[in-house]
Amino acid sequence: MHLFTILAFAMLFWRADSPGEWRLLPADDVFWTLLLVVGQPLLLLVAAVSAAKRAHRLHDKHPEAPQIGQRFHHRSLFLLRMGLFVGFAAALLLTPWPEWFEFGRITPALQIIGDLIVLSPFFGGALVLWIAAYPAERALRLLGEPQSYDQSTTDGPGWRIGPYLDFNLRHHLLVVAVPMTLILFVSNMTRGYGAVLRRWSGWVWTPDALLAVVAGGVFVVAPVLLCRIWRTAPLESGPLRERLEIICRRIGLRCRDILIWNSDGIMINAAVMGVFAPVRYVLLSDALLATMSTRQIEAVFGHEAGHVRHRHIQHFLVFALVGWLTVAGLMEGLARTSTGSTAWWGLSSTAIQGLGLAATVLFWGLGFGWVSRRFERQADLFGARCVTPSDAECDRPCSVHLDAQSSYPQDGRVCATAAAVFASALQRVALLNGIPPEERSWRHSSIGSRIRFLVSLAGDPARAMAFERLIRRIKTTLLAAAVLGGAFFVYYWTVAATTR
Repeated sequence: MHLFTILAFAMLFWRADSPGEWRLLPADDVFWTLLLVVGQPLLLLVAAVSAAKRAHRLHDKHPEAPQIGQRFHHRSLFLLRMGLFVGFAAALLLTPWPEWFEFGRITPALQIIGDLIVLSPFFGGALVLWIAAYPAERALRLLGEPQSYDQSTTDGPGWRIGPYLDFNLRHHLLVVAVPMTLILFVSNMTRGYGAVLRRWSGWVWTPDALLAVVAGGVFVVAPVLLCRIWRTAPLESGPLRERLEIICRRIGLRCRDILIWNSDGIMINAAVMGVFAPVRYVLLSDALLATMSTRQIEAVFGHEAGHVRHRHIQHFLVFALVGWLTVAGLMEGLARTSTGSTAWWGLSSTAIQGLGLAATVLFWGLGFGWVSRRFERQADLFGARCVTPSDAECDRPCSVHLDAQSSYPQDGRVCATAAAVFASALQRVALLNGIPPEERSWRHSSIGSRIRFLVSLAGDPARAMAFERLIRRIKTTLLAAAVLGGAFFVYYWTVAATTR
């Protein structure tokens, strides 16, 4: 849901630069506009209820294979979320719906209210999906380990609909909507007062530069906001915190705090937030702490630490920069070759914008997912290495401990016992979250494939070293592309564009 929420806000940014160019319905067409806007949540409700009932039937029909119902439930939810976004995009681009709430004509500061009203069908559709999916979510996920819940009541911890909706609202919607709303507000202000800012500074790029600075500031302080949006509390002093702090000192991880992520028992997961140590937090969910062993918790903690130590967040930002430079260069190239006496294509501005949007979706949909899955596996490898036991504790045939002269981890070796500990943690994440072991997502490989890959590295140091080389090539390529693309961008807009 995070991806579709980001895309919904991105559509608002994009439409603000080209208002009305895609609109099919006239500005005074109230009936069809409202029918499209209001009808979408109703259609989603019917489809989601039907999908939830089918997931129930599949579970009842195949009680020996719960992954069949789980797989159908996960895939149908993904398609419904995609339908929610496509329907919102259609209402935004093809109808006068956003034009009815252009409060920025009164004053730019009011436009954010209009934007939130425009987004309300998307928010309402998300709420409808959660309500319709609740019975199936509860039934399928409680299959994971029913004995871990209090069976004296009909609802286990966190599976009452109130906490369930509260969790989804905080985790799937507000976590994106709050920082994006702040950036959208500043975007409206810089657009509305753009002429004033340019006259004041004497620089044509002042509004864009100001927006970039504010967006960067929101990104930096976002972890502090998210800790309030997600209900968190510091992990209490005790043996577990001491062990995690020992890991931090050993691997050189600095963070502001280790937090418990209170989800009313719904989420078995962990996360790391923040690029800089003063605003960096490591989160461990309440259900994860309640259902996993200390070694498994350390392994999951090590996975999150791996994202920090390998600077994955920074490289994702570089990826975003490369994507923006690539799409901007493509659109500028198409614009320059579609006008004048030597035009190659004759494309309209609407067509160029559509191609730019398609290129953005393709770049992020394929490229980001591919990079993210490799980074996740590198974090898996780091998490396993964080729980490498002593020689006496290793109870499996192991290339690390059989060879006392090994230079682990520089030579790429992975302890087989540590890999088994991390694999068991992944298995419990899948089991308790109701995730089919072979179900993959946009950003993550399937848990089954991640386990097989990690176990194979434990038995083949050469393969582990080859994987690390692949990661280094990915990072080097991203950095080189960012440097070259940035240099070309500066040259183009300071020299070439001024002389054309």
